[in-house]
Amino acid sequence: MGISIQSLRVFLSILDRGSLSAAGRELGMTQPAVSNHLHTLEERFGITLLTRGGRVQATPAGESLAKHARQVLGEISALENEMARHAGPRGHLVVGASSTPGELLLPRLAVRFSARYPEVALDVRMADTDVTIASLLAREVEVAIVGCTMEHPRLVGRVIEEEELVPVVAAAGRIGEDPVTAEDLAGMPFVMREEGSATRRAVEAGLREAGIGARVAMELGSNTAVAGAVAEGAGIGVIPSRFVASQSSVRPLNVRGLRIRRPFVLVVERGRALSPAAEAFVQMCIERNER
Repeated sequence: MGISIQSLRVFLSILDRGSLSAAGRELGMTQPAVSNHLHTLEERFGITLLTRGGRVQATPAGESLAKHARQVLGEISALENEMARHAGPRGHLVVGASSTPGELLLPRLAVRFSARYPEVALDVRMADTDVTIASLLAREVEVAIVGCTMEHPRLVGRVIEEEELVPVVAAAGRIGEDPVTAEDLAGMPFVMREEGSATRRAVEAGLREAGIGARVAMELGSNTAVAGAVAEGAGIGVIPSRFVASQSSVRPLNVRGLRIRRPFVLVVERGRALSPAAEAFVQMCIERNER
């Protein structure tokens, strides 16, 4: 009697989850079906593989099987990826994006990628930078694009575009008709993006470098929300330059000595074998940057 690959997967799930019922929930199987896979393995080898009662644990034979099962399933995964490379990118690709690149860059990339690789279902998940990076490290996404460089031993980043951030004020207000200095802005209220946003970090660093002490009057979760609050007179905002053109209710504020630029960075996990779809997405981003 041969060994079922699915039985090996079920066995490892039982060990990882600690019970047959938990393994069933993870795999979408009934507990009797899980038990049947375990029984089949024990019958095949003629030995008990798991202890029963409470949280299941591997017997010495079970530990040996688990070691080899992980190797076998790892080789199968590598084989599937290798065969997929010959077939070309297809399947499901999950890309993470922080808010600003998700709004300004990902739509164009997604359309271009989907046109080039129609057999790939692209799933873009947007959050702030901290959450996006956490998702990449947890392998909930395969590739990420964020609005700042990353210093992390498990990550590799590459700048694929730069964005200028500009201060804006309400279009109906009087401020902003003439250039202003850092001193003119002392004590004035600022509408900022939320903590954890790469836009927020870039703005705070740029203001500090220009000698502007910002008084944060409000924190909001998107560039649209910031522009809306500024339009209502809540204070000064700093938003991406290409976003300003679509916001008729705000206008740029010329501040002498202030220039804020920040990168859009493509990030992957160091040493992780990417799927063919993810490799194609990364390569497309690199080609776009090199043009």
